[in-house]
This record gives sequence, structure tokens and C-alpha cells, in this order.
Amino acid sequence: MIAFEHAGRRERLLINLTQRIREEFERLPCLRVSRREAAQFWALDEEEGATVLGRLLAAGFLARGGDGRYRMA
Repeated sequence: MIAFEHAGRRERLLINLTQRIREEFERLPCLRVSRREAAQFWALDEEEGATVLGRLLAAGFLARGGDGRYRMA
């Protein structure tokens, strides 16, 4: 689990969302979603979706295919 004892409210929300979405990809390793599909699937607004997917991409957990869809790396 990602530690967030000193994080602000929004940051705690993003940390929780990131962890939840990471767990979904772990449960469904063949999952492939576009940014728009991810936002709809996890009920995120556009900014939240971009932030969470960007964090998972930067961490090397996700990769983007040629079609722009996110998948486990």
C-alpha cells in the first residue's frame, strides 16, 4: 500500500484511486483501456483519470499500446 500520512485530501484520494486501479489491472491482467474508457469504468473525471494513469505509467506498472490503450507492463 502507498503511504499517505502527510498528504492532503486530494492527494489521498488520488493515492487511493491509483491503488484501486492498480489492483484492478492485477486482477484482470489482460485489461486494455483508453483514457476515456478508464474514466467511465472507474467513474473518474478527465483530470483524475489522466493523473492516475500517468502515475501508473511513470511507475512502469502500465504501458501504452500503439492504439493508445493502457495495459499492464
